[in-house]
Amino acid sequence: MQYFRNAKIFSDEGVFYEAMGIENGLIAWLGKDSEVEKLPNSTDLKGSVVIPTFVDSHTHPDMVAQNMYCTPCLSPAVNSIEEIIEALKNSAHCNGDEKTWIEGYGYDEATLAEKRSPNCRDLDRVSSTQPIILFQSSFHIVSCNSKALKIAGITKDTPDPEHGKIGRFENGEPNGIFYEPDAINLIRSYKPSDTFESLVEKILVLGKRYDSLGIRVVADMYSLHDPFDRIKIYQEAKKRGFNQGVVLYYEWSDIKNNGKKDFSEEDKRGDIRVGGIKLFVDGSISGRTAFMSENYPNDNHRGMKILELEDLLEALDYARRNHIQVSIHSMGDASIDFLIQSLKDQKPWMGEFPSARIEHASIISEDNLKQLQNASMSFALCPQPIFLFAEFDAYRKNLSPNLLKLAYGVKSYDKFVLTSCSSDAPATLWTDPENLYVSLRACVDRVSAGGEDMNKSEAIGIERAIILHTEQGSKVCAIPKLGRIEKGYEASFQVLDADIFTISPNKLDSVKPKEVYMRGSRVY
Repeated sequence: MQYFRNAKIFSDEGVFYEAMGIENGLIAWLGKDSEVEKLPNSTDLKGSVVIPTFVDSHTHPDMVAQNMYCTPCLSPAVNSIEEIIEALKNSAHCNGDEKTWIEGYGYDEATLAEKRSPNCRDLDRVSSTQPIILFQSSFHIVSCNSKALKIAGITKDTPDPEHGKIGRFENGEPNGIFYEPDAINLIRSYKPSDTFESLVEKILVLGKRYDSLGIRVVADMYSLHDPFDRIKIYQEAKKRGFNQGVVLYYEWSDIKNNGKKDFSEEDKRGDIRVGGIKLFVDGSISGRTAFMSENYPNDNHRGMKILELEDLLEALDYARRNHIQVSIHSMGDASIDFLIQSLKDQKPWMGEFPSARIEHASIISEDNLKQLQNASMSFALCPQPIFLFAEFDAYRKNLSPNLLKLAYGVKSYDKFVLTSCSSDAPATLWTDPENLYVSLRACVDRVSAGGEDMNKSEAIGIERAIILHTEQGSKVCAIPKLGRIEKGYEASFQVLDADIFTISPNKLDSVKPKEVYMRGSRVY
């Protein structure tokens, strides 16, 4: 047995140990330093704090990996459309090659000086010969230039897709702005895809980043079969040294396009496995496409509802038959209420784990929380407080004061329903959203990046916040015996460079692992 001693080892709220023993990749013993300090096979951690490795229960690893090779258009470096134009002009891909797409990400119109999204005329100033695609921070809106519109054949006569919107100038001509996936895919589908090999290589690079951030498992919340089956990419990366476990949630339209084939039992087990299916009820709050119970301030619409009950129930039957979870993107309070009323009386099928996950769960009333608690269906809530932390101005602009007070009320959620916090990286206005220490800060401090009060009554203590990013994430992803330092659990833990339990809440994002162990082996 390998022992670690002279440490402050976090096991549960109010429960700490000084030493632990590891055997066969599992935690086999926990106790006092004095019991093992004289053993030759013990490692002195020199008083360091030890916490479990993280489970990022909602993220997009392939997008994070690809963004490492794209142009960031994020504050504080980029704060206007003019600065976006300059950033894209300086991109390595802005090289005059008409076959090369220039790609950027991360802007938020609410934080830009012009208070609007870039349109095709703006982006034509970067290049009129190379196609350009620029993702808004939520990834529910994209902007493109005239060259990209031409390649995709988008004209004044192109109708809006059923669940999406093409932005237009006053004369009806497309302005290069596309809202929600069905519309975005009209452009994105023409962008050349990576090869299988290049995708694997990018995931391997990202894996090293995850190692350094103490992330053991990630949930890929938008998995696809085409152009390459996502599970095969991760499986190949695993063979080459990718240390993370991945739980894949396949997009429902992709499953239907694939003939609604059942997943094999082999696909549903192991460190790389299928965990569920993914649906969308609405869009984003920052893009004013989340489906709300009241009109957006200074507007005459309530957003977009893009999922019908019939489709939801068909997906539910598929998930039940395959014994996997159903995961539903839902940000607006009206969309969340629609889900609760539609699913609360359904019988669950995942045993001790939640059958239905509500992703983002941005605005939930106490009445809805009580309904979730008392439902026959087993629910989990998967909010991302980093959204409010990084995009507070957009939320304040797009929500009434009463709804803003409900936003990402993690403390309230946690009282009623199984809740885990996650990054949704890269879909937020932050330079390194995959860094879950930023999410910890957002949960505990409840002060935005700009210094605004994010409703401090919803702040939680650091011990509970860690649990929501570790053990609770494991439960939400239906993974047993992970995310906690306890006998019989997987020996995956972080040795930190600071005492996370005494540091000021607004400094939590400065904490970093100095060592990371997965299944008992040091990976960082």
